[in-house]
Amino acid sequence: MRIVILGAFAALYFLLMASTFNSLGQVLPMIVADLHFTWAQAGMGFTVLGIACGAASMLPAAVIRRHGVAVTLLIGMVQLIAGFAALAWMQGVWMYLLATLLLGLGFCFCGSIAAVDAIGNAFDRKRSTAIGLYFTAGNLGAVAGPITFFAIHSATGSWRLYWLACAAGALVLGLFAAAVCGRYERRVGVVHGPADEAPPPPEGWTARAALASWQFWIVVLAYTACLLINTTVHSFAYQHMLEHRVAPGVATGFISAAAFVAAVAAALAGFAGQRVDARALTVVALVGSAFSSLALILPLGTAALGFFAVTFGIGIGVSTVGTALLLRGWFGGRAALELYSVMTVVSTSAAIGPSIGGHLHDTMGSFVPNFAGQALIGLAVALVVGLARRPVPRAVAGDAALA
Repeated sequence: MRIVILGAFAALYFLLMASTFNSLGQVLPMIVADLHFTWAQAGMGFTVLGIACGAASMLPAAVIRRHGVAVTLLIGMVQLIAGFAALAWMQGVWMYLLATLLLGLGFCFCGSIAAVDAIGNAFDRKRSTAIGLYFTAGNLGAVAGPITFFAIHSATGSWRLYWLACAAGALVLGLFAAAVCGRYERRVGVVHGPADEAPPPPEGWTARAALASWQFWIVVLAYTACLLINTTVHSFAYQHMLEHRVAPGVATGFISAAAFVAAVAAALAGFAGQRVDARALTVVALVGSAFSSLALILPLGTAALGFFAVTFGIGIGVSTVGTALLLRGWFGGRAALELYSVMTVVSTSAAIGPSIGGHLHDTMGSFVPNFAGQALIGLAVALVVGLARRPVPRAVAGDAALA
């Protein structure tokens, strides 16, 4: 049953990664041209998507604790369908922003918050491998999304049909995942922990103790920096390549290649997490993300694009696994759901990146200053994480108010 749960979450995450952050950047040039948006307005959609995904991150945790994962997934499914439908039928900026708001909420409810907690508890001995496989599925979705859009748009000339196809996928996979989780809940009586035995007593830090440690905020900073680069590059890399005379098909190919590298990197990070320090994985993710931004500043020949695909893929793939394992490795599973949710909420600040990048492009005519700035941020945070040390709890027992 654990494998089925992992498969259901992985399939849903595949769709989420294929159809939201990774696809929207491919569709934006067509939306800007057809609906006469400015790039600041286009970037604002990415900002709203990221803010909604992050700011609402405490809601799934609360719903899971009260109603279970199945209900949480159904709520997210409805939000996703509404968001995709709004994108398919939008005629102006406000509908675009509403659509990205709904997609951000749907991503939050159906994404990694519930999955990392449930998978992390169900796969006690091979936790890093299972989490790595989950994020690998998402990164494979990131490969499929741009290619699928390119194929649909090439065949039909319409970008709206792509969003309708995404809505249909959300309906099918959302219902499947909710049904599987509902059956699991009825069988076990709880969505967390092994199906064949009673869950062991939780171990690790309380949420309040973890929040009081500076090491927790270093993990949050690392996750936020990776997300900043990830979101901004996904927003503008495609358009940046087109502006530097890279053919649309070639640009799509390299962006999809980066997603494929991310899938491989996530899987390898999951396996490596059994033996390699999660802090080292997080540093690798930050350095890779920073180098990918630097690659976009170079003359965009085959070598630079290939370097971008490899480094960006490593940054994406390792960051999600590395930070999740680092958080759980340093602070345990006692308050993992709440801590992961807090980390996601705080990382919402990264959503300002696309708005800044779009504004810089409108005023300066280039995305290069934005890419350079975020590369420096990534390298600086990598240095901070590299110098950090594992936290030592002052007290494990006691305060359970947030745990």
